[in-house]
Amino acid sequence: MKKYFLCIITFSFIIIFCLGFINKENGNVSNNTMDETISYGINEIPEDLEKVTNLTKYHEDIICAVSKGLVSKDENNKITPMLASDVIKDKDGIQYEFKLRDDIFWSDGSKITPKDIAEFFKELLKEEDEKNIQALLNVYGAKEFKEGKVVFEKGVAINETDNSIIIRLNKKDDDFLNELTKPQYRLRKYLIMWRAIQNNCNKLVYSGDYKIDSINKDKIVLKSNSNEAKIGNINIFSDNSVEASMASYEVNERDIVINPPETELSKLLEEKKLITIPKSNATYLVFNSKNNAIPLQGRREIYNDICKAMEAYQNANNKEFDLAEGSFFREDKQDLTKLQARKVVSNKEGSWDKPKILTILCEDSNENRIICRSIQTWFKENTNITVKYSLVKDEFEDQELKKRYDMLLVDNDANESKKQNFYLNFKEYLSDNQNKLLEKSINVKQNQDFSNLEEDLFDNYNILPLVFYNENIAISDKAGKLKVDGNGNIDFSSINSN
Repeated sequence: MKKYFLCIITFSFIIIFCLGFINKENGNVSNNTMDETISYGINEIPEDLEKVTNLTKYHEDIICAVSKGLVSKDENNKITPMLASDVIKDKDGIQYEFKLRDDIFWSDGSKITPKDIAEFFKELLKEEDEKNIQALLNVYGAKEFKEGKVVFEKGVAINETDNSIIIRLNKKDDDFLNELTKPQYRLRKYLIMWRAIQNNCNKLVYSGDYKIDSINKDKIVLKSNSNEAKIGNINIFSDNSVEASMASYEVNERDIVINPPETELSKLLEEKKLITIPKSNATYLVFNSKNNAIPLQGRREIYNDICKAMEAYQNANNKEFDLAEGSFFREDKQDLTKLQARKVVSNKEGSWDKPKILTILCEDSNENRIICRSIQTWFKENTNITVKYSLVKDEFEDQELKKRYDMLLVDNDANESKKQNFYLNFKEYLSDNQNKLLEKSINVKQNQDFSNLEEDLFDNYNILPLVFYNENIAISDKAGKLKVDGNGNIDFSSINSN
């Protein structure tokens, strides 16, 4: 009988012991994706993440990984609640109520409250540069607080309830929610401590899907802080160049490479390991109007030939940029009536004395090098004109230097929702009449219309669109279906490891 009971007890212990192993193994299976690590190379590991003024897009990616905002903008530019569960705007478009989700927590497990958000906006007003928080400065009393004229709690119209934050603006701002999706508005605690992020990362709490586990001059390690994160670890390395990142990618040591070398694009596309995303920045051709050396017919023909050069390059490298095709904004490429009218104008024939040499000045960048090289090669192969170009850095601001060249390549942000800023960036190149058209359009308080200025620019062939750029991202199989949000920042939570 004793032997019988002894056998039962021994058998029970064996079962319990084995079940312990089974539970552990099941746990590993259920958390398999959380064991995955994604590697990403950037040009430099930041020391200061407090202000966005001097941050690159890659540094902003870090802020977006470890912080969340009230609202976000997805890859289709749709604005959706993030920390908020709902956004209620009053009929006048002046007051916004952000109702907070019940399931939002800091990385230490404490709940994110309306008070936390109000305190963050208070810190942001004190610390961030004005140019980066124009939307927040439109809040009633915000500008006065930043100037030290009022107390935040009594003078600024950012108020808390039990489960929401209410913000009242000075005036209607249709772009307010869109601005709140940007990285600088992502919720961070003790903002001033982000100034020395390498010293303070372990003292901070984070509102995002990830937290900074460690950081030094060579590497940042982000660890999962949320069930919404599908990847457990993100290693961000400091790579000397995109070529170095690509070399590491080829031996499976990088999973994400931003804007890989042009020579790699076709191969990546064929392997279905390339994501291409339209960006708002574009390049424009500006004819030097200071000496009127090139007549209208000459400007027209030169522009047509340069467009042919861009088309020839794009046919061989079709992911770096989209041709402007006569459109000042990417969205206008859908306006076939306007494009056809411009095509008719551009095909007008006439005579002029063609020069033997044409000169181009532009800022030194990889994109401008490609454009200049393509133009030079095409003209050499298809015309009797020699194109010479100069790429400079700070000297591009030298007005006397600009006068010595026939043409300039000028970069601009072709954001259709910010046309006023777009045309103001070209102000120094406008004629007196065009500046009058610009001022007239700006002085209209509502429904600003820049179409007359735009047509004048095209008809006179002094400022003309060339190309709209794309962001290209090489991804490994491990990176899965990576997405980029509407502000151009990587959405790490979208990565779905295979």
